[in-house]
Amino acid sequence: MKVNLFLFDDFDTMDAFVPAEVFGKLPEYFHVEYCSVKGDFVTSLQGVKVWTDYLDEQTAGDILVIPGGKGARRLIRDDENLCRLLKKAADQHSFCVMLGSGTLLMAQTGILYRRRICDCPLDKNWNRMFTAAIYRTSGARWVADGKYYSASNPLAGMDMCLSILADLTDLKIAETMAEELGYQWDPDEEDGIYR
Repeated sequence: MKVNLFLFDDFDTMDAFVPAEVFGKLPEYFHVEYCSVKGDFVTSLQGVKVWTDYLDEQTAGDILVIPGGKGARRLIRDDENLCRLLKKAADQHSFCVMLGSGTLLMAQTGILYRRRICDCPLDKNWNRMFTAAIYRTSGARWVADGKYYSASNPLAGMDMCLSILADLTDLKIAETMAEELGYQWDPDEEDGIYR
């Protein structure tokens, strides 16, 4: 399965690399690629530089990952063409996985209208501005609504990605992955999750 991680300047490193770590450690099941609007080097908020391929309207795959970070706020304000491009990309993927403020970025595309998402760790004004007619699930660490998955932070993203891994492959594979990562994961913990 093809996993496309959409990156932008000032993305949060852990938001992007938690899913990359989970899916990238299983090359027999997943192929991870990094993409951006310009298809060039992208620098995370923490200074990590990543070479990316060009994201265009033909980009398709199985899982689209949208991290958060300060750069997401800038993109929300500045780029209408990006919203159109991300909406098209999400339509062409089987799953759309969003972490932190990446959820707000995808909310701008209109695809989350009347869907459930987890609350983003941003101030209330930002949540109100960008999640009108979207159901924020207070207290949930991560939320799945159809093919749209959202996590409030990278650790919640780890739980979410392991659950996706279990659904797409096998529960035992996901449990083994959690052990290899040294992460205590309880697949039966469903507190606050909507499906």
